[in-house]
Amino acid sequence: MHLCCEGEWAPTGGVKLGEREQKEHRSYTSGLCWKNLSYQIEDVRTPEPKEDEVLIRVGACGVCGSDIHSIASKENGYMQYNCHTRLPVILGHEFSGEIVQTGKNVKEFKAGDLIAVEQIHYCGKCNNCRIGLYNNCDEREDIGLSADGGFCEYAAVPEKYCCKINDIAELLGSKMAALEAGALAEPTGVAYHSVVINAGGIKPGAHVAVFGAGPIGLSAVALCRAAGAAKVFVFDTVPEKLDLAKKMGADVCLNPLDYPAAGELPGIVLELTHGIGCHMCIEAAGNPGQTYPQITGMMSAHAKLVQIGLPGRVPPIDMTPFIYNGTSVYCCSGSAGSDIFPSVLRMFATKVLDMRRCIGGRYPLEKTDQAIARAGSGCAGKILVSQFYEA
Repeated sequence: MHLCCEGEWAPTGGVKLGEREQKEHRSYTSGLCWKNLSYQIEDVRTPEPKEDEVLIRVGACGVCGSDIHSIASKENGYMQYNCHTRLPVILGHEFSGEIVQTGKNVKEFKAGDLIAVEQIHYCGKCNNCRIGLYNNCDEREDIGLSADGGFCEYAAVPEKYCCKINDIAELLGSKMAALEAGALAEPTGVAYHSVVINAGGIKPGAHVAVFGAGPIGLSAVALCRAAGAAKVFVFDTVPEKLDLAKKMGADVCLNPLDYPAAGELPGIVLELTHGIGCHMCIEAAGNPGQTYPQITGMMSAHAKLVQIGLPGRVPPIDMTPFIYNGTSVYCCSGSAGSDIFPSVLRMFATKVLDMRRCIGGRYPLEKTDQAIARAGSGCAGKILVSQFYEA
C-alpha cells in the first residue's frame, strides 16, 4: 500500500528546462511543469533492494508542507509546489523504519536495525558535492518528491543515506517511540542546517526571535534553547502553535494580531532585551512581506537573519534597514551531509532534544490523504502516518 501522486507533464512556455529536466521529465520549478494532478492509495508489490540498498518496513512518516502542495493545484491546474518534482512518485520524505532485508554489498546495517532516512540523496561527485555543498548537488534526488518516498509499507533505500536509531529505542524503551523520533529527524535537520551549519549558530546568551511555530520553527526553538539562548521569542497567529512553542522551550510567545500598531511588537522585544534586540531572527513562516518589517524593528546590530520558510509569492522587501544594520542573511532549503542527521539523532539519543513533544496527530497509512488534509488545515504540531497506528 502507498500514496502515489501522478500528473501530466506540460511545461509552460515561460519555463527554461535544463538538460536533465528535459531528458528525465523532472522539474526544479514543478509549478510550471506538472498539471492535472491526481493521487490515490493503492496496493503495490514490495520492492526488491539493490546491491547497495536496504529494504525497510516503514515505521513512521511525517507530513510536510511540500506533500500538501504537491497534491494541490493552482487555478490554472498546475501544481502548487514549485520545487524539484518528478512524477509519478510515492510521497513522504520524513521517514524511518526497520530493516527487513539488505543488499549483498551492504556492510554497516543488518536486519532488525532501526533507521532514519535522509531526504536529499546527493551524488558525491559533482562540483558542488566535492566542495561540501551537498544540498546543491547537480544530480540530487529528493526522496518523496523526485523519487519514491515513505508513505508506504516497504521502501528500498541506499545504505549511504541511512542512520541507525537503535540507541534511541534503548533510551526511550520503545521501538515505536524511536521510529517516531526518527521521522522527526528530517524537519529538525532542516532547522539544524539553517541555524547551525549555514548561519553558524548562536553564542550562548544570545536572544533569538522565531517567526512561525510550525515543525521547523519549533525545531529551531529547541535547537536555540539547547545552544544556550538567553531569551527565545516566538510569533505565530495560531494560539495552539504558541502553546507548543512554550513546550519546546520558548520564553515569550506572542500573536502578532494582538499587537497591530506599527512598532508595538518590536517595542516589546526591545523592552524585554533591555534595548539589545535579537541576535538571530529566524523566518520560518514563509511570509517575509509581513515578518520583515517586524524583524527590522527588533534585530540587534549585526544580527543574523535566517530565512527558512518558502514564500508563496514574491513580496516587495526594503533591504535598506538590513544594509544599515549590517545584517547577515542566510537562506536554506533541506538538509544533506555535513553530519546533520547524525548530529540531530545524537541529540535525540541523549535527550538534549525531544521533538516528539511537537507531534500533533497520528494517522494510519490507509488514511494518509486525511493526514495530509489535516496538516493542510493549519493544525498545530507535526502530523505522522504509520501502518502501525490503528484506524
